[in-house]
Amino acid sequence: MKFGIIVSRKMIDRASSDPYGKLFRYVEEMEDLGYDLAWLGHHRYADKTAFGGDTASEPSAPLTMLTALAARTRRMELCTNIMLLPAYHPLDVAQEINSLNEIASNRLRLGVGIGYKPDEFENTGWGFKNRVSRFEECIEILRLALPGQRFSYSGKHFEIHDVAIQPPALPGEPTPIWVGAVSEPGMVRGARVGDGWIVSFSEHLVELQGKIARYKALAAEHGRGSTICLMRDLHIAPTRAGLDPNWLPNVVKVWQSYADLGATSDRDAAASDVVFGGKSVTLEEFVPNRAIVGAPDDCIGELTRIRELANPEYLFLTPTGVPDIDRHAAELRLFAKEVMPHFRS
Repeated sequence: MKFGIIVSRKMIDRASSDPYGKLFRYVEEMEDLGYDLAWLGHHRYADKTAFGGDTASEPSAPLTMLTALAARTRRMELCTNIMLLPAYHPLDVAQEINSLNEIASNRLRLGVGIGYKPDEFENTGWGFKNRVSRFEECIEILRLALPGQRFSYSGKHFEIHDVAIQPPALPGEPTPIWVGAVSEPGMVRGARVGDGWIVSFSEHLVELQGKIARYKALAAEHGRGSTICLMRDLHIAPTRAGLDPNWLPNVVKVWQSYADLGATSDRDAAASDVVFGGKSVTLEEFVPNRAIVGAPDDCIGELTRIRELANPEYLFLTPTGVPDIDRHAAELRLFAKEVMPHFRS
């Protein structure tokens, strides 16, 4: 199992003479601690973040930001989670990917999705309602464009005539395209066109087991890869007494904000009762199968269940209930020291 950490714009100090200094030091430290991948989100025109707080954590230009991180790291994989692919022309994206991979030595993993906010599309001239069909064409074009050979393409949304992007891809395996999906149709689409599935942190582990089996079977039918990248909220403390009593209210607030923006997902019924029905539960009732929370031994126990039931290749650690980015970084240090070694082969 590989472990991924979030990269947040909250670490940027725009008033400093070195705005990205803290962020660079964070990523370099996480690489030294043994984390395998650094991932970041993507939103356009958003001044707030879904992961709590009043400032945006997701960059508006994720590939640009990852290029800077590629130059400051040596082995960490880099991932967009997720990039709003149908809000761009795919040739522009292909050029950026290959340029980034020259710097990163092919460490980019492209996580993509269809998005859920109309303004991110309509203000740049792309339609929102037809983003699904455009998304699929974008992936088709990326696969033709990235090798750097001349090609043409005729589709519903794009007409491309005898073009070869520069630079061509470096030798090696093609850039994997992982599809972020929070609904059944999205998962099915991802199995058909992608190389992996980025699974939402709101998925219940037991219910997810059957979905993963179905996803892998569908991907195999279409001759596609089926890497599983499971997102999971993390909150770890040296002892249970050190856990934040505001963690669960923070999670509920974030899940509600996603729904307010139109991002619906396949949440389990009990979680929906808590988030949307106002049902009161304890942390011990809510956390199992939904998050990694507790002292190190608790986290080891939940990760063992994750490995047994979902067996993801990647675990993306999310800070939904920990809006303070410095505290999240401290928890990642503890997790790396006390939990990760138990899941290394």
